[in-house]
Formats: sequence, structure tokens, C-alpha cells
Amino acid sequence: MVKIVFVPSYKEIFWKQGGTILDAARDAGVYLDSVCGGVGKCGKCKVRIVSGEANALAPEELAQIPVREQTQGFRLACRARLLSSGTVFVPERTVLKGQATRKEFTPRKIALDPAVRTYSLTRSKDSVAPAITPEGLKASIEKASGAGDLSIDEEVRKELLSLPKVAASGLTASVWMDHEVIRVQTGARAGAYGVALDIGTTTLALYLVDLGSGKLLASSSATNPQTIFGEDIMSRIAYSVNHPGDGVKKMQHEVVEVINTMIHQVASDKGITPLDVVDMTVVGNTVMHHIFLGLAPDRLGFWPFTPTVQTSVNVKARDLGIDMLQSANVHVLPVEAGFVGADNVAVLIAEEPYARDEISLVIDIGTNGELALGNRSRLLSCSCATGPALEGAQIAFGMRAAPGAIERVSIKPETLEVDYKAIGNKGWKSEGSPAKFKPVGICGSGILDAIAALYRASIIRKNGAFSKSLNTPRLRKGTKGQQEFVLAWADETPINQDIVITQRDVRQIQLAKAAIHAGCRIMMNRLNVSAPDRLIIAGAFGMHIDKEKALAIGLLPECDPEHISFVGNAAGHGAYLALLNRGKREEADRIARWTEHIELATEASFQKEFIKGLDFPDPK
Repeated sequence: MVKIVFVPSYKEIFWKQGGTILDAARDAGVYLDSVCGGVGKCGKCKVRIVSGEANALAPEELAQIPVREQTQGFRLACRARLLSSGTVFVPERTVLKGQATRKEFTPRKIALDPAVRTYSLTRSKDSVAPAITPEGLKASIEKASGAGDLSIDEEVRKELLSLPKVAASGLTASVWMDHEVIRVQTGARAGAYGVALDIGTTTLALYLVDLGSGKLLASSSATNPQTIFGEDIMSRIAYSVNHPGDGVKKMQHEVVEVINTMIHQVASDKGITPLDVVDMTVVGNTVMHHIFLGLAPDRLGFWPFTPTVQTSVNVKARDLGIDMLQSANVHVLPVEAGFVGADNVAVLIAEEPYARDEISLVIDIGTNGELALGNRSRLLSCSCATGPALEGAQIAFGMRAAPGAIERVSIKPETLEVDYKAIGNKGWKSEGSPAKFKPVGICGSGILDAIAALYRASIIRKNGAFSKSLNTPRLRKGTKGQQEFVLAWADETPINQDIVITQRDVRQIQLAKAAIHAGCRIMMNRLNVSAPDRLIIAGAFGMHIDKEKALAIGLLPECDPEHISFVGNAAGHGAYLALLNRGKREEADRIARWTEHIELATEASFQKEFIKGLDFPDPK
């Protein structure tokens, strides 16, 4: 027998040596897409063997997996067999009917003032330049743009020597921040593009933008491959500490590889090449920020959790290995503190609570929850470890918000009968309409719905424990000895297993909501307010939750439901705004230093508030 661990779900199984990974995944409750039935024809069950000895590549794999991916360890799960214990990474595109959580936002209008501008440098009809010199190029651009004291990227200087003679068609020059020439092309060229990137602990989100119009052209989401080193930020810090020198390099390499794949994807979809991407803005929590830059996050694992760098950073794409214009600059927004990162700064410049009189509470719900409270007079921020449970991880049948995921749950208190709605279907199960997608798991919004429904029906008590006095076959003791409640019976699913909510699932949600409660209460006490005037929920997860039910279980602090708004991926939105307006970059630097950071770990009242937050509120 060999032990196989599937990431990012961290489900594990002891499996017969030489059995296929596809069969092992099915038994472990990891449902891989395999429309051909596992005969090696569809190529959809692609996984990556991170560790462990495996059999040689089969002919079907050689034909369907690109050489680049073969060298990275990608295999077809239906043809790959582990001969020793190991770890298998499952990309979101491989999960049955799955996809990475879509991190969306609604772009708002902003004055276009991108960091990169292009200038057409034309010549008279009959003139032909014998050569292009750096001095002549600088003089022409300074005349066209009004900019002074220009520098020229070292690679561009080399390219100037190889450019052909310039006739009437002239040149097109790309200039960064009115300071540096980063590209020169012959002829009149139209179109310059940028990408905004949000590096989440669990999910990456990338947005392709037309820098001339500000239009959002395409987006892409992917699982952060660093999950193979640990599902949360502390695990990744520990990996870096335990692997000095090469630990951070490995994690950086993994995330850059996926980022490059995303850039190629969105560029290809729009008929451009990665070299047409001339600017990039990046946000992420402080650990993701450091790893992206190749900085060991080790200091973030020890008091006083000091970042290696806090200000914004500009790095050449070639130095990071990013597949875009190599002379382009990648702008990484500043971080606030050890666990309040550039993603929180991006949320702030997107929502601008510092420009209002009323008190705003901003909660960015992700694997690492980041909170901000205040107005134009004072702004506080803190970070709390919500864990990945709210995104479907660490839940027995948890999955991302993809077709087949239960997203809504209701339970009749009188009969304890369950009704549910799965993503991809128009109606509820009880409505009898044909189900295009049968349930295969439950996503974050469904988990919250289920917990709220269980509490309202008195199936779980105020302390989160399952009631022992109910007489229903849905409430039972599971195979691991813990109580569980059946949401969907096996014959209702394509996976031939009952989909359940376990006692451990309930506890995971309690821990997440208690962390948010403690952070909110400590900030509100610091500002001496009993409730915020407005509550802004950011993050992809927030777009799908029912605010009434979130209030009912205490995930959100008490607030008038009419004053609660959901803004989607505000961190990605902030990166998008910084891509289109250089003033937003300056604003980010200013706000990052002005905001007061509260380190919850040192707050005397944290444990008290955390314990208070574990219980469910009394029903209204």
C-alpha cells in the first residue's frame, strides 16, 4: 500500500501500489473530470505528481501532454500509477465539472493615466535615418511627450543597434512613468496592454486590460500551485524556514509558471502575444507578496512579524521570469504590515473608506481575512486567519463554486427534510425540474446556507454541537465516529456517496467566523463604535453568500442588511485601478503608511472576543 495525498484538498488515501491515480482519487472523494471513462482518450484527468515514484509515461500521455508539462510532472490520472507514497496536485480545470473560483469585479470609470504611454515618432516623407542612436531617440521622445531626463532600458539600447533604417513610417516608442523607454518598434503601432494580478493564498486572478481605453478584455483564475507546500500562509512560511535558500525559490517558480500560463491564455484569446503586455500591477497578502518577489517570508513567522519590504516595488519582468515584454516594469503595491498586505491596500484604494465621513467596515473574506474600519479621520486594519473553509477547503465534501456544487440549502424545521439547489441548475430539487448537474459537493455559500439552516431547525445547538434528541435518519454517526447530517443521498448524486455536513465542518465555520468577530470587535472598541454605518464584503466568496444567513450565524457583525454591499474581488479591482492610473499607485503608498495596523496576536482581549464569536447568535 502507498499513501497518496491530493492537494489542494489535502484528502489522503492508502492505495494499492500500482493502482491508477484516477481510481485512488475517486475512492478518496477527489472527483476528476474523465469524460472518456478513464481509457486515456480525453486528456481531461491531468494531474501533477509532486513527489513519489511513478510508472513511465504511457503512449497516450506522450501524445496528449505537452513536453513542457511532462517535464513539470504532469500525467494523466487514468494512466499514472504511484509506486511509492507521494503527493498529487490536482489543477482546478481537472476537477469534475470544476473551475477555479472566478474572482470578478465591476470596473468603474477612472481617469486614464497609465504608467506606460506610447508615442509615434514620424519622419518627413523623403528622409531616411542612417541609424538610430539613444541620444536621437531620447530627443525625439522628449520633444513628442514633453518629458525630460529619459533613460533607456539596457535591452532596448541593444535592440536599437539592430533596428533597420527608419523611413517615413517612423517609430513607436513605449515610455514608462515619463522616465524610461521600455520598447521601440518600427512603424506606427497601435495597442498597448497591461495585466493586473491578485495572488491569493488559494486562488490567482489575472486581468488583461487595454491601456488605451481602460477596457477589461479578459480574465483568468487558477489555483495557487503553492498549495503543494501548504494550504495556508503559515505552512508556506514554515516551508521556507525549513528549506533555507531554495524553499522560496521553489515556491516562486511554481507561482510564476502558472502566471505565465495565464498570460499566454488571455493573450491568445485576444489575438495578441505576451510581448504586447507592457505593464503589470500585482497585489497579494504579505507572504504571497514576498514569495512572488523571491524574498524569504521567514521573518513573518516570528514576532514582531516584520516584512522585508513594505513600500511599493518596481521590478523588471525579465528578473522575475514573467512572460511579457521583458523590459517592462512589474509594479507591486505596498504592504501595510506582517499580515496585512498589498491586497488590503488594493481593497482600500478601490473602496476609498478614507474619503467618507461615515464609518465603513471592509471585510475581505479569503483564506486570510483582512479587515479595515474607519473613515476620513482615522482608519484601522487587521488580519485574521479565517482558513480556507469558507472557500470549500477543509470541508468533507467541500469544493469550489462550480457546476454541481450545492450552493443553497433549506431545511424544514417540522420534518427536517432538506431541499437544495446546485450550481448549473435553474431551480431547487423540490421543484422537480430536470437537473442538468447532479450534486457532487458543496461550495462556500452552500456551507453557510447549510449551517444557518441546521441552526434554525435546531439540528445544531448554539455551541455548534449536533442535537442528540432528534429522530431522523439524516442525523447519524459517520464512519469516523463523528456526527454528520445528510444533505443529499447517494442515489441523488453521480458520486455514489451521501453528501454530508460533519461536526468537524461545523467547527471549521465556527473558527472562521470567530476570527472575523474578534477582529471586528477589537477595531470597533478601539474606535468606540457599536456598529459600522456601512459594511462592505470583498472577495469572490462574498459575492455568493446570503447576507441574512451570514448575519444569522454571526459571520458578519450586526448591521442593517440594507447597508451591506458585496463588491467582488476588490483587491483585483484595486490592482486594475493602479494599472490604469498612476495616481492610484501614489495613493496606495500614502494610505498604506497612514492606516493604523492592529496586531491581533498582541491584543489582550483577542482570546476573549474569539471565544465569544464561536457560539451562534440567539435567533432574532
